[in-house]
Amino acid sequence: MAVSETEPPGRPAASSASGRPRRRMAPDDRRQALIKVALDLFNTRPYGDVSVDEIAEVAGVSRPLLYHYYGGKYGVFLAALGHAADELITVVVEASRNAPRDWLLAGLRAYLDYVERNPIGFGALVRHGAGPGEGEDQAILDGVRDKLLRLIVDALAVPEPPPALRTAIRGWIAQVEVSCRDWLPGAKPVKADLYLLDLFGGVLVTAARHDEQVRRALRSSQTGLEGSGVSLL
Repeated sequence: MAVSETEPPGRPAASSASGRPRRRMAPDDRRQALIKVALDLFNTRPYGDVSVDEIAEVAGVSRPLLYHYYGGKYGVFLAALGHAADELITVVVEASRNAPRDWLLAGLRAYLDYVERNPIGFGALVRHGAGPGEGEDQAILDGVRDKLLRLIVDALAVPEPPPALRTAIRGWIAQVEVSCRDWLPGAKPVKADLYLLDLFGGVLVTAARHDEQVRRALRSSQTGLEGSGVSLL
């Protein structure tokens, strides 16, 4: 039987298991409520300790409606992680595009600001082992890393980045991620953006020093390097 997304006119609001009446919400608002609740719960407790009934109860929706939207607990979990991932990439891309002369610093600051504003969403996204091990949750996190890598490579204007350069940039992205995870739940350190920017320069300098392909690629990309704040060759 299909699940109706709205209560029939004139019918009183359904009650949750606790006896509290469920809030009347538009479908999009229900989905957003489920995502927010899922981020809160999965970031503070192991995946196996959170039940479908609890998610539905806290979000103020029925259990059948949760299944209608997401197919179950894992579907809500993936939707919540995907929402956090999309938000993070969006703010970084927009900031970088709006500051072409300082694209790396602008994107880095947007990343750090997002983490500071959304510690639960970011924490859930990067928390390894939070899911049931089916792989899709890790794929979402890997997708964020891949998009950040492409953003940086494109901004550096390196048409065919050598493997060593891609590896170096991936390592820096991981360093940013680990640093932010370690800084949570407190505020990021003063000048964290400049610290991480300097690390990026150090990574590229080291890669160029030890790999001729990286050195040649970066020498042909002086315009992109200027926007990254790095001076190396």
